[in-house]
Amino acid sequence: MKNRLILQLLYKSGLFKLFKNLFYKKGKFVLMFHGVSRNKSSNIPKDIQPHLDILQFENIVYWLSNEFIFLKPNDLMNSEKSGVLLTFDDGFNNNVSNVLPVLEKYNAPALLFVATQHCINPNNWLNFINDKLKHYEIDKASLKAKVKSDYYDGISERKIKSLSKHNLITFGSHTVTHPVLSKCSQKELYFELSESKLYLENVTKKSIEYFAYPFGDYNRHILKLVEELGYKACFGIDKTKRLKRLKYEIPRIGIYDDGEYYLSAKLSGLYSTPLKTI
Repeated sequence: MKNRLILQLLYKSGLFKLFKNLFYKKGKFVLMFHGVSRNKSSNIPKDIQPHLDILQFENIVYWLSNEFIFLKPNDLMNSEKSGVLLTFDDGFNNNVSNVLPVLEKYNAPALLFVATQHCINPNNWLNFINDKLKHYEIDKASLKAKVKSDYYDGISERKIKSLSKHNLITFGSHTVTHPVLSKCSQKELYFELSESKLYLENVTKKSIEYFAYPFGDYNRHILKLVEELGYKACFGIDKTKRLKRLKYEIPRIGIYDDGEYYLSAKLSGLYSTPLKTI
């Protein structure tokens, strides 16, 4: 609460806008989202619900549309354009049902990083979800079908195939099972990085050039392997390590709130320096 009050005061002072005008010239920000639900639930712990609901997400995109130009992945890599690239991790079904209509309304491109396990079978949820449900002693079978689809199910293979033709959507890999990569054996690591790429290429009939590290976890060995496997660029999270290979450790700004003071603070250039060239 104290931090929120400080941010609100700084926002009202115009300081964030001043810094944005100073730092943002010919710069780019990459934003990171995850799931977006239709509604919040009072019966499910907050930390196992999507961070944002549709209303919050649209508020964010509306604010961004008045402050920045929306970029496509190719603009980030091969253009002098300034703006923001929207990225979504994990590959939840709600990225189609709840996110896509908002993207279409504002003509905002997006890069969707998919963990393929729950695309092959949308009901085969990722381990970090099952672990959290187990922690709270929530039985998967007790959840309503609408909640399962809205919160936890993966994008189906059929939907990925259809979306691959959408002019606003680009797919990237996020491994098969969403593991902590640095804890994988060499065999497991190769499987996670290569099999997810191959699967998505077979479904979309397009080259999968982008990868996002689950949990933002990587090291020099992982970085070398993603390059060898043919990924053109890889994305971290807010606290991305710096191994001096920016193209393979592109930092992103996680967005978890729709308050104008919050968005202004995170995209002022103070929280994260805008990217100039990659």
